[in-house]
Amino acid sequence: MIAFPLIYFICLFVFFWSKQKTWNIDLAATSLLVVISFCAIMIDINDIYDEYGINQKNLTLPTILLFCLQWTIVLIPIHLLSRIQLLRHFPIKEKMLYLFFIVMAISSLLMIISRAGDIREALVMDLADVRDEHYKDITEGGDKGSNYLMLIPNIFISNPFPTLALFFWFYMKAFMKCNVFLRAGILISSIVQAIIAIIMAGRAAMIYWAFDFFLLYSYFFQYLSKSVKRIITMTASILGGLAGFLFIAITIARFDGTQINRDPFDSLYGYAGQHINNFCTMFVHGSDSPLTFDREFPLLSKLTGHQFDLVNHYEAITSQLKANILVNVFDTFGAELYLDLGWIGYILFMLFIILLSIYIKYKWQEMSFNRVFFFVIVVAFFTRGLFAWPFVHHYTTFAIAFTLSCGYFFKYAFRI
Repeated sequence: MIAFPLIYFICLFVFFWSKQKTWNIDLAATSLLVVISFCAIMIDINDIYDEYGINQKNLTLPTILLFCLQWTIVLIPIHLLSRIQLLRHFPIKEKMLYLFFIVMAISSLLMIISRAGDIREALVMDLADVRDEHYKDITEGGDKGSNYLMLIPNIFISNPFPTLALFFWFYMKAFMKCNVFLRAGILISSIVQAIIAIIMAGRAAMIYWAFDFFLLYSYFFQYLSKSVKRIITMTASILGGLAGFLFIAITIARFDGTQINRDPFDSLYGYAGQHINNFCTMFVHGSDSPLTFDREFPLLSKLTGHQFDLVNHYEAITSQLKANILVNVFDTFGAELYLDLGWIGYILFMLFIILLSIYIKYKWQEMSFNRVFFFVIVVAFFTRGLFAWPFVHHYTTFAIAFTLSCGYFFKYAFRI
């Protein structure tokens, strides 16, 4: 039964390939699900349930079929978007586009500078100590207060801006001749979340960036020259090696001393493949979860005076459930929706994606430049939605609103 998702997503990969017979973002996205499905099988073969954040085995045929259906629905708009020709920006907008790039790069650099001391401390500390210190701060309610001078930088590093910055880095490579410092600044903007994540020995931001890079490189594959592809491959190899080293170091720090005589690959399989079992677990045992809108509508929560904290949120859910299960960030966005909003919220959101797919299919004949801002939100949703609900925090709500506003801004030509 656990082999079904792997077989299904391989068949879906072949189907997408038959439609266009060229590498693109839909194939890249499906291949990630193939990898997740394979690692889920390895979890089952090695019987590492109830370890590495994985719940006890709760696989059922209905929930496995639901997992496949959920991701098929999400892949449909990505597949449709992959078949639309990308158009360049209007020349009249070039100066405004450069200004947008500069603001994005400066905001990211300001965030790194403002956290330089924490980053430096994290680099010289043992990673296990970094992790322990971070969670100690959370447990004690560590909050240094809001810095309103950093409002714009905080928005510009929130999702989906890192994905948008990476999109524009590829866009520069494909269509623009930009200063090397500006390209470097945009690349830093795309990875700033991962840099800051070093402070708490976090792995997720590095994975998000790697997935974004893989998907967007696949999208731009048809637009890039061979020489540019070679340069990007070299860049990806260097950054990927560094990210891989940090990932391995953090993983060892997190699990060192917790398991005896374990296979070093078990933690990798657990990290990459627990999504399916945890998804099934939430739908099997999560019906008692309290109804709440705080995670899906964080700005509304902020305006009504609720202090949303993800750790406290998971603890509140766990305390309400009758079953002894681990609620964490590896159950995909769908399970998070189900835990917070029940079947009604889950079904309504799936219907929204279906309606969105219908709109794209019949209304979008080309990918005009202003539409790339919406496209980036879809990509960011997929890469982060593989783990959990992707748009937590009110800064993210501002970032999404600003991203969509940019789409309208670049759609029309204003005369001043």
